[in-house]
Amino acid sequence: MHKNVDQYMLRLPDGWRDKVKEEAAKCHHSMNSEILNAIQTAMRIKGVQLDVPAQK
Repeated sequence: MHKNVDQYMLRLPDGWRDKVKEEAAKCHHSMNSEILNAIQTAMRIKGVQLDVPAQK
């Protein structure tokens, strides 16, 4: 586990977890990576650049 990461409990509407899991599996990603990619894409569309910390 990374030390410099904020953790957040996420509640998803019924059925969303399964859809996110399916999409993540298609790209061989974890659900966490899939959700982070979706957030980053949505924020980029809005003109917000998120800093991505370097992974160890």
